[in-house]
Amino acid sequence: MRLILSGLLMLVGLADLPGTRAVVRTTDDATRPRSVVASRMPQQCQPRKTSPEALGWRWKPGTSVSIDYLKNNFTEVEKEALSRAVNYWNEALAGSASRVAFVVRAESEVPVRDSAGIEVARGIPRGRERVGEIRFHSIANGMTRLRMTVSPVVTDLNALTSLMTHEMGHSLGLADCYECRRGTTAMAAFKSKNKGNDVYEPSACDKYVVAAGYALQSGDQSQVVRNESK
Repeated sequence: MRLILSGLLMLVGLADLPGTRAVVRTTDDATRPRSVVASRMPQQCQPRKTSPEALGWRWKPGTSVSIDYLKNNFTEVEKEALSRAVNYWNEALAGSASRVAFVVRAESEVPVRDSAGIEVARGIPRGRERVGEIRFHSIANGMTRLRMTVSPVVTDLNALTSLMTHEMGHSLGLADCYECRRGTTAMAAFKSKNKGNDVYEPSACDKYVVAAGYALQSGDQSQVVRNESK
């Protein structure tokens, strides 16, 4: 379930994310912008135990990302399960410095590649034992397009929601955390091929890592102190 992008992708729409932990200092949380407050590390977050680490890329701030399901690849209930993850991420990003929003479009036989987006289709992921993956797909009109592949073995609706939440997390700069305890982060490993990881929406730690990354490159950067990871 790992996102694999070419070096070209780094130049066409995904911003660099420093490989550091971010700690937010506020004097009065009630008067701080929501994006700053959201970047305060929850006490339960421990890198590689209950919290994923950050990758060096993610959607550029302010990007509207279309979610395009390939026609006849998913049933209506399967699309609803996948779209639940989209809604969960939109709720998690609301009011943050990312200004990233995901928009589910009507399915089509050939996706309309007129915007940044993620094309979601059934297929066989590359690599042994994978149940899903998200990769760089193309550049259309200067917009980055990713391709998410869902293995045919994943049919359980909760597993589909869990997988979608996980793969979308990669596009926002979250790394796999197979060492993390299951149930603590959307980036943890699956129980089995047709079972999720007991997380169906971004955890508090997932939200923190995403929010902190975007805060570092936004107007909130002055509120963030970076400490080298150990």
